[in-house]
Amino acid sequence: MAETRGRAGADADVADAATHRRAGGPGEFDSDLDLRAIVTFGVCLALVLGVVLTIVWLLLGLFRIESLARDPRPSPLREENGPRLPPEPRLQPSPTADMETLRSEEDAILGSYGWVDRPAGIGRIPVERAIDILAATGLEPTPPTTPQVAAGGPTKTRRPRRPGPKP
Repeated sequence: MAETRGRAGADADVADAATHRRAGGPGEFDSDLDLRAIVTFGVCLALVLGVVLTIVWLLLGLFRIESLARDPRPSPLREENGPRLPPEPRLQPSPTADMETLRSEEDAILGSYGWVDRPAGIGRIPVERAIDILAATGLEPTPPTTPQVAAGGPTKTRRPRRPGPKP
């Protein structure tokens, strides 16, 4: 587009740019900016935002009231509102305390030396000590679980065919 206008068009663009340059003095600004339009847009944007937020706040309050109206009212009978115990016999009256006791007993067993079967000579050691021993000595290699052929691959067996008509 600038190529078709030639040199005269380019000189006009430079002249326009020179007239719109900042004067440099305090309080002066570029004449291409419309300060009144920018301020009006900002004020309108703030007003619209305020109206939208007010509508959302009112709707949330309305939804909360409708939700509370749908909930059933509690029964006036005290025994319906109170905590109910399971029927007799109550085999475990305090499950939390029982679980804590079980865990402390297991931790004591896992962290101490002792006999599992003394006549057979089977004992136990703490888990940390067992980890240290395995790290120092390593594990034995496990034997293969499938039979291997001399060629190095697993053996294949054929299934017998089922009797019946051929398709």
